[in-house]
Amino acid sequence: MNSWKHFGLLLILLASLIAVLSEPSRHALAQESQQDSKPAKQEGKSAAEKSQDAGQIDDYQRSAQILYMQRMGKTGADRGQEIYYTKCWICHNDYTRKVDPKAAPTLKGLYTRNKLMSGDPVNDETVTKQIKEGSAGMPSYKAVLSDKDMADLLAYLREKCCWDEMNPAANSRYRGQ
Repeated sequence: MNSWKHFGLLLILLASLIAVLSEPSRHALAQESQQDSKPAKQEGKSAAEKSQDAGQIDDYQRSAQILYMQRMGKTGADRGQEIYYTKCWICHNDYTRKVDPKAAPTLKGLYTRNKLMSGDPVNDETVTKQIKEGSAGMPSYKAVLSDKDMADLLAYLREKCCWDEMNPAANSRYRGQ
């Protein structure tokens, strides 16, 4: 009989805990429904732009900087550098070329070349098409990269791409003792 009382108390305690833990999610759902009722001005914006508009990313919020690819810069070629290193570099680097000469080409000096491997001339339109559509050996990024992401990536490929992989740049966040 005594064990049933303990079981009942445990059940009440568990139900109370569930109620308390579910409270923030109900609050979050209420906030989401309020945000959904706002005008849809932000339809064509990337998640990073929406977050910046809301003022949610600061210099110390590393997780958001990583998620929205803003550790190296908030826009332009600096942000494009991060997009390049998170999406492109894994295949387009000197190391993979040394292992397999038929691997994806390095993108260093891309805009100084006459043609892409597809035979198309090198310009913003054809590079964008290649990235968005992909090819036999390259995945498509049209569902992954927004127009803003693409503009930042192209700015990086045109202006700054790519650092010397055998002598990487120093980490600007490192503070030696």
